[in-house]
Amino acid sequence: MKKFSVKIWALALSTAIVLSVASCSTGAPRHKGRDTSGGSKIHAGETDVTYGTDPSSDPTYSGNSNNGSIVTSDSLTYPDHVASFDEVHPKRAPGTISGNQAVKMLSEVEMDILHHEIDCYADVEILFENPEKFGFNITDATWGDFVTVDQYDDEKQFYQTQLDKLLQINYESLVNDDRLCYDKLVYNIEESIYCYSFTAFEYYTMIFNYLVGPQSEVLFILDVYSFDTVEDAEKYIELVKDLDRYYDLMCEYEETRASLGFASSDTSYEEAAKSFDNLVKQKDDCFLYASFEERLDNIKGLSAYDRARLVDEHEKAMKEVAFPEFQECADRMRKLKGSGGKDAGICEFRGGEAYYAALLRSRCNSGASIQESINAVDTALATVLADYTRIASSGMDWYNEYSKHAYSKGSLEKNLDFLTDAVKADFPAIPPHEYYTMDVPKVFEDNFSPAAYLGYHLDNFNANLIIINNKSANSDKDFGVTVAHEAYPGHMFQSLYTRSHTKHPYMYLATSTGYNEGWATYVENYSMKYYSGNGESDAMKLVRYESEMTLLASTRVEFGIHMENWSLKDCVDYFNTMGFSVTEDSFRQFYTLIITDPGYYAKYGMGFIWTQQTMDDMRAKFPNKTDKEIHTAYLDSLTGTFEQIRKNMESTLSK
Repeated sequence: MKKFSVKIWALALSTAIVLSVASCSTGAPRHKGRDTSGGSKIHAGETDVTYGTDPSSDPTYSGNSNNGSIVTSDSLTYPDHVASFDEVHPKRAPGTISGNQAVKMLSEVEMDILHHEIDCYADVEILFENPEKFGFNITDATWGDFVTVDQYDDEKQFYQTQLDKLLQINYESLVNDDRLCYDKLVYNIEESIYCYSFTAFEYYTMIFNYLVGPQSEVLFILDVYSFDTVEDAEKYIELVKDLDRYYDLMCEYEETRASLGFASSDTSYEEAAKSFDNLVKQKDDCFLYASFEERLDNIKGLSAYDRARLVDEHEKAMKEVAFPEFQECADRMRKLKGSGGKDAGICEFRGGEAYYAALLRSRCNSGASIQESINAVDTALATVLADYTRIASSGMDWYNEYSKHAYSKGSLEKNLDFLTDAVKADFPAIPPHEYYTMDVPKVFEDNFSPAAYLGYHLDNFNANLIIINNKSANSDKDFGVTVAHEAYPGHMFQSLYTRSHTKHPYMYLATSTGYNEGWATYVENYSMKYYSGNGESDAMKLVRYESEMTLLASTRVEFGIHMENWSLKDCVDYFNTMGFSVTEDSFRQFYTLIITDPGYYAKYGMGFIWTQQTMDDMRAKFPNKTDKEIHTAYLDSLTGTFEQIRKNMESTLSK
């Protein structure tokens, strides 16, 4: 079911939208204002690695990877220890191929990987405006298939073959983004090889998570597809029909997972069923009916006959295939109640710590161990809390500005215009581009952040979509900070810059969540000074620190749940000792989110920590460099791991 290659962006499209939203939402615990009077370079090499045979565990983490309290099937394979970074990413002897031959081999591996991972019409149509330029010609309109445990050996062999090719290259002969692409490919491929070594890794998490599962935004994703021809509309209708097959595969996964001892709680199955119930309720009044007709207007020369035919076929596919399938999913989830499962931290599963360590390396764009990550969060929280307390207790000069602050210029367009000019002094230029706006359908307004960015057709700088939730945006006094996160100099800015500074599509197509969210959160906080009117005033710092504490504490709680078996009460107690106002009732939904979606907060929190730490270290090491020079060096290092970025920045800034 899962693809353990670091997933291509489109393969996680629906999740990417939800998580981008979540990073900006106000749903996590809010800190109450106190009203007081690093890495290694990857080289080419020589030895294969066998996992699960070395009895030594990660020396920085004392957790037991072998035993868990939850009994799961012995038919699966499990790691017997938490692999160290060097086990997954061993140092290698240099290869011998250099020059044009090396660059050619690198590009061949890159395209083999892309074609292996972008394997269905649904993804290609989202990712590319001109897919044929990348060698894609997928005609069957489907959502694709999943890798299953019986294919793990084949998947592992595929990635090993690609790695063997890369290891023939003399790394030192590569320059510029060829070297950066090589680093990213090798790191991701080695992670894939490790994860495909254990079939248990398939089943630790629930797909139909009722908060962030694919069913939570499937209708929204369908609304993104556009039509230029009659064939486009016909293919879209085929995608709607394919939901039957595609969601059946996911139901089968959940049923198999439960049968192997990884069952979720009855509550989670019931909530998943309710999420499908909510979809079924839209059968007769779904916004996609009108949206489909509006998109038909883009087809030049569309005859009245074809228009009527397509509208009829679309409505029929929705009412006779899609919505009945959602009802079937609800029924099948309810049948899983009584399976005897529970929602548990990953540490309660056999091999869970090893899985979680791999999850962190992938989602956080860093080779840091679990304990190193926990230590980094604790240190960051202590620093922010100390600074917050120092300012808040030093007098009341900050109070008026703090209490009246409003970090926004009003509408989305006004904030975009303001930020376009404001960021020029501190950030490099991006290519000419266009963006489009889209209102969140009313059915999503209550569960969607004020705004979100969606890059699609990534071979076209003009294909940028900013999604606006008018219901919440109008009431968000700090809406400008959200726009900074999503647009300038956040997600849209970084996406455009990356795409314009590499000839390797892998660098912007492969998922880099820790990098993306780390950058967007860093610049969100950085951009507050543009709105404050007083620069980096004490009042502005307090606002920023409260935002940081919310994210960091949520990340620490995730580690507590999955590595230290924290209960709901433990989490609430932790938040309250940190100065938040939280009850078990108010935190219950977020506890469920964290426990059922390991890595959810970590990729945001750790992405931010590693980004901020990198920027701070570069400023200290190169005090004569401007922020613009440091930000440029960071972005020029592209989307590798933070260890790789740090090394590349030092090389650039030392010149």
